[in-house]
Amino acid sequence: MKNNITTLNEFDGTALLKQGGIPVIDGVLADNYREVEVAANQLGFPVALKICSEAVPHKTDRGGVTLNIADMSSLGKAFREMDNRFSDVSHAFLIQKMARPGTELILGARRDPVFGPVVLAGIGGIFTEIFRDTAIDLAPVNSTIARAMLRRLKGSALLEGYRSQKPLDIAAIADAVSALSRLISERPDILEIDVNPFIAYPDGAVAVDALVRLDGGPSRSTRKNPAPETAAPFFNPASIAVIGASRSPGKGGNIILRNLQKAGFRGAIHPINPTVKEILGMRSYARVCDVPTPVELAMIVIPKTAVSEALQDCEAKGVTNIILSTGGYSDMGEAGAREQKIIIEQARRAGIRIMGPNSIGTLNPSAGMATSIVGLEPIKVGGVSIIGQSGVFSSGWARWIADTRPFGLAKVACIGNKGDINESDLLEYLTGDSATLTVGMYLEGVVDGQRFIRAADRACKRKPVVVMKAGRSEAGAAAIASHTGSLAGSDAVFDAVCRRTGLVRTHNPEAFFDTLSAFEKLPLPRGNRMGVFSITGMGCVATTDAAEEYGIALPELSPATLKKLGEVMPAWAPVRNPIDTWSAIEQHGSKKTAVHIARCLLDQKDIDALLIILVLMPESMFDISEAFAEIFSHHPDKPVFASYYGGTAREIAHIHEGFAKLRVPCYPTPERAMFAFGRMVEYARYRGIIRKQP
Repeated sequence: MKNNITTLNEFDGTALLKQGGIPVIDGVLADNYREVEVAANQLGFPVALKICSEAVPHKTDRGGVTLNIADMSSLGKAFREMDNRFSDVSHAFLIQKMARPGTELILGARRDPVFGPVVLAGIGGIFTEIFRDTAIDLAPVNSTIARAMLRRLKGSALLEGYRSQKPLDIAAIADAVSALSRLISERPDILEIDVNPFIAYPDGAVAVDALVRLDGGPSRSTRKNPAPETAAPFFNPASIAVIGASRSPGKGGNIILRNLQKAGFRGAIHPINPTVKEILGMRSYARVCDVPTPVELAMIVIPKTAVSEALQDCEAKGVTNIILSTGGYSDMGEAGAREQKIIIEQARRAGIRIMGPNSIGTLNPSAGMATSIVGLEPIKVGGVSIIGQSGVFSSGWARWIADTRPFGLAKVACIGNKGDINESDLLEYLTGDSATLTVGMYLEGVVDGQRFIRAADRACKRKPVVVMKAGRSEAGAAAIASHTGSLAGSDAVFDAVCRRTGLVRTHNPEAFFDTLSAFEKLPLPRGNRMGVFSITGMGCVATTDAAEEYGIALPELSPATLKKLGEVMPAWAPVRNPIDTWSAIEQHGSKKTAVHIARCLLDQKDIDALLIILVLMPESMFDISEAFAEIFSHHPDKPVFASYYGGTAREIAHIHEGFAKLRVPCYPTPERAMFAFGRMVEYARYRGIIRKQP
C-alpha cells in the first residue's frame, strides 16, 4: 500500500498554525546566505537559525538548530556548518526571532485511529519526558474546556502563579489549545501537529516550533449502520435453533438447551443435530431448513469447518440473527481474521446479523433467554444490562449474580470478536430499552470510535453507563490482541471520551459491580455531601480518607443535629461527622443508636447521602428492614449506603438480605461504598442534577 503521509517543513507548519489563529514567532525562509543576512537584519538579533527540510523532521537531534545567535559573524559560522552538515538533502533555512524567556508548554493534536481528532496540552521544557504531565480531550474544544484541561495538569500551579512568579496568560493558552483543536477537526488530512515549545508569558503566548504530518490518502468510506431494533431478536426471539445441539451433558450444545429450559424460555426451541431424533424431550432436526415453523435466532455451536454451510442453511430458512459461538477467527491472529471477514460478508449479503464469532450469546431473565455454555440458575430480573467483551459475564459472573443478587439483570450480551454486532449496536439498542435502567460495559476495544462517542452521548443523557475498559497498560493492550482481536486504542483518549460523553469509568470488576449496584438501587444524589456513622473509629478514619480521594464532602453537624444526637450520645463523647457511635451503643444498644443517628443525619438539610458502617457480631445484629424502613421512606431522594467489617457468613448474609429489602447497597468496606457514591456524584454532575464545579 502506498504511503501518502508527508511531513511539512517548519516554515509551512508554522504558517498553518498562524492560519488557524495560533500565535507564532516571526520567521523568514531563506535559500542562501545573502537571504539569511537580510532576514536577520530585518528581524533583529538575537535570532535562531534552523534547517528547513521535509527530510529532516527532528532538527535538533541532527544538529539542525542554532539558538541565540547574537551577531552577523556568529550567523555566518552557523550557516556554513549547517549547510555542510545537510548537503545530502534538499533544504532551505528558517531564521526566527529568538523568543523571550518564558514558561515552556507543549501543545499537540492528533487523529486517534479509533476515536478521531484529539488535542493535548502539557508542561514542557527539559522535564517533558520525565514527568509526562499532559491533559488530553476530544477535539474540538472551546476555551472553557481548554481551561479545564489546563487545570487537570499536575503542574497547573506553574500557570496560575507560584511564589514570586506572576500568573501566565491562561486565556491566551486556552485560546491556542482551542484553535489547535479546531484546526485538526476541520482538516481531515492532518494526522498530527506537535507544537514544542509553546512559550507562555503573563501577557500572551507564542508557538516557536511546529511539526505537522499530513495524510494525502483517500478518506475512508463507512458502512451504513443497521437500525438498533435489529439487535432485539438476540434477547427476545420468538424461536431459537441450536445448531450443534447434543445429548452429551458436558457439551455446549446440551448445556444451552438445558439453560433455556431451566430459565423458562417462552418461545420455541429447536435442537439441530443430524444424528438423533430427540434431545431433552424436544424433537431434533437434521438442518435448520427442516424446522416446519419460522426460526428467528440460531445459535451455532459447531466446528469452524461447518460454519459456512450452516450460514447457508440459515439464509435459506430466513433466519435474521445468529449467535456464533465458534472461535478461532480474529481471536487467533491474521489468518483467522481473514476467515472471519469471509463469513461476516456472507452473513451481510444474506441480511443476517451475527453476534460473535467467539460469543456465548445473551441472557434475558424476563424472557427466559439464556444461551450460555455454562450451567446457570435462574437470575433475578432487574434494571442492569451488561455488554461484555468476554464470556465470563454469561458464565462465572452470571452464576455469582444469580447467587448473591447484588442487583437484578435486564439483559446480558457477550459479544466476542465483534465481527458484526459491536458495542455501539448494543448501546444504541439498550438506550431505547425500557427494561434497562443502567448499562454496564466491559470493553477491550472499540470498533468505530466516532459512532461509539455518539451512542455513549445519547445513552448517558438518559441512563447511567458504567464502563470497565481493559488494556490500560501496554502489556494489557497486547493481551487483548490475543483474546478477541480488538483494537485497544489509547487509554488516555478513552478517558477523554468518558469525560465528554458522561460514561462512568471503573478499573476493576469489584468497582464495576459496586457501582452498578448503587445505580440500580438508589436515586441520583442532589449533592456530594455525606453523613457517616460507624460503630468503630476505624470506619471514621477510613471514610475521611476516602472522602478526600473521591471528592466527597463531610459537612459539619448543625446545632440542631447535635442537640438531637445528645439524646443518645454521652455528653463527654466528641461528636463530629463521621460519628463514632460506640459510646452510645454501650448505653443504648446497636438498634436504638443506629436508628436515632440515621434519622438525625438524614434530617439535616445539607446532608445529601448517608453511610452506615457496622461491625458484624452477635451484639450488633437486629432486624435491618424493620429498624430503618420508616426513616428511609421519609427521605426518598437521599441515597443510603451500608458497609461492614468482619462477621461470619451467616451475619454477612443477614446484613445483605436486610438492606436489600430496603434497596440499600451493602459493601464489605466503607471505601467501596464511598467509591460508588463518588461515581454517582460524578454522573449526577454530568446530568446537571448537581451543579458542576468551576
